[in-house]
Amino acid sequence: MAYPPLGAQLIVFSGQMDLEQNTETALEAIKTAGFEAVEFGVNLHANDPQGLKTLLDRQGLRVAGLHGGLDLDLDSTFKLMELYGTRDLCVSGAGGWQSRDAEAYLRDTDKLNQMARACSARGFFLHYHNHAYEFAPTNECLSGIELIMANLDTQVADLCVDVAWVHIGGEDPAIFLRKYDASVGYVHLKDYVGDRHWVELGQGVVPLDSVMRALAGMHRVRWAVYEQDTSDRSAAESCAISRKYLRDTFGY
Repeated sequence: MAYPPLGAQLIVFSGQMDLEQNTETALEAIKTAGFEAVEFGVNLHANDPQGLKTLLDRQGLRVAGLHGGLDLDLDSTFKLMELYGTRDLCVSGAGGWQSRDAEAYLRDTDKLNQMARACSARGFFLHYHNHAYEFAPTNECLSGIELIMANLDTQVADLCVDVAWVHIGGEDPAIFLRKYDASVGYVHLKDYVGDRHWVELGQGVVPLDSVMRALAGMHRVRWAVYEQDTSDRSAAESCAISRKYLRDTFGY
């Protein structure tokens, strides 16, 4: 099966160490686990991005994408993307986080479209990253994600589908991926048990077998990224377990 390039999100380390002070330790662990790229927030090493680039190069890691909010300074973000050699920007938070206000979703989707056009003009790709709250109905009955997708300019913007948050939101992530196949450009692979207790891939309730079958046929997806917000194990061990699961189970 043909899968997209694979990366890992640095967030799994952030609850266990000062990531600014221990970036090289985290990068080395990700490389040792077998990942080829990383994703991180735009503010990481904001005062010394060239220093971060040096650490990335030392480990031989690419940057899959950067992650930020609707209030990003695009000019400075574009400079970072050029420095790191990434073309992909994930943005989250439409609707005001937990909002049920349809107008807020419409305003923010318009903002996303504006940001995406600016990205496209520079050769970058903007992906909207979902959480669970967008799957709740708004005061106009449609869910937040339905409002976003009805108004998103998919010529210049698409989705970063976080499969765990889709599942928490009450939908089957594989069905969701297939439904929006032509509008998905980036995927976060994530797993959990109970009430949002994050675990390594294959250790939880997300139907990753069907997710991976769907992912294999999706031609717009530029990156798949393992993301685990927190871990009961060491972050390095979590990365290794998740990478081994993908390799052993799917040949990925």
